[in-house]
Amino acid sequence: MDKKYLSKLTVGGQQYDLKDAEARQSIADLQTSVTGGMHYIGETSTALTDGATTSTLVAKSANSLSKTTGFEAGDIVIYGELEFVWNGAKWQEFGSTGSLKALAFKDNATGDITCAGTNSASAVTFTGGSTETVLKAIDDAAVAPSFTEGAFDAGSLPSFTEGAFTPASLGTGFYSAGTAATYSHSGFSGGSLGSATTGNFATEGVTATVDESNELLTLGSASTSAAVTAQGTFTPASYGTDSFNGGTPTTIDVTKFNGGSKASDTFSAGTLPSKAADSFSAGSAATFTTETVVKSIGTGTAAAQTFSGSTVSVTVA
Repeated sequence: MDKKYLSKLTVGGQQYDLKDAEARQSIADLQTSVTGGMHYIGETSTALTDGATTSTLVAKSANSLSKTTGFEAGDIVIYGELEFVWNGAKWQEFGSTGSLKALAFKDNATGDITCAGTNSASAVTFTGGSTETVLKAIDDAAVAPSFTEGAFDAGSLPSFTEGAFTPASLGTGFYSAGTAATYSHSGFSGGSLGSATTGNFATEGVTATVDESNELLTLGSASTSAAVTAQGTFTPASYGTDSFNGGTPTTIDVTKFNGGSKASDTFSAGTLPSKAADSFSAGSAATFTTETVVKSIGTGTAAAQTFSGSTVSVTVA
């Protein structure tokens, strides 16, 4: 009788992998990676890159590939100047001759080079020029004479203001009409019965199913129904309390009466006319700044330049 295994467990919709399944897969991967070692299978014209999962190759020339599909871990193939190995799932580049240039295959080489050098700076001399003095800027602009006449004040006329009169008043709070008596009742409660507490109880056992093809065991929750587990607290009715307010009588407060008043009169004699002093400014003349500039350059002569450096022959061995 064939053995049957469980590698996965599902509880409440969540799947769990058993540690034994992970160990078996690790062992299988290790067996695959060490079987057969590395072996050369030839050259291909199919373009390959590091990480490519190409499963079918085309031979570069007749009989240049021992297999074109069904590759095993450790198979080595050459594409152009690149070397690839199949790791069981993809091609991995592990060697290349493409970075080697022609000089890597020579014992010696000869060629001409130009040594680095510099041009020395040379001075330029000018002769036969002339200069001219011109206006550069106006430092201060001219100020014209000015005359300002003093202001005239015509003064003010005498004035009389009679004090304001305030009539008598009863004032706020002189009369209060009182309030009527009131009666009220509050605090009656009809009592209550607290809510019952319920709980869920299983009506059948835990369910379990097995999927042999996927080695999966699934545990399901049993169906439940509600039942009363505790009755709520009973609160009896209460009558509450009565209250009576006899109101307040009508009152008259004679201290709030105001007999009125009159403010003091005021008188102003006015002011005499007056005139401020006149002012006069004689102004000032403008001032300037001059500068000497080149009117003509004349003839310029540059000194000879000198280059430092030479061409040599170099032999590389």
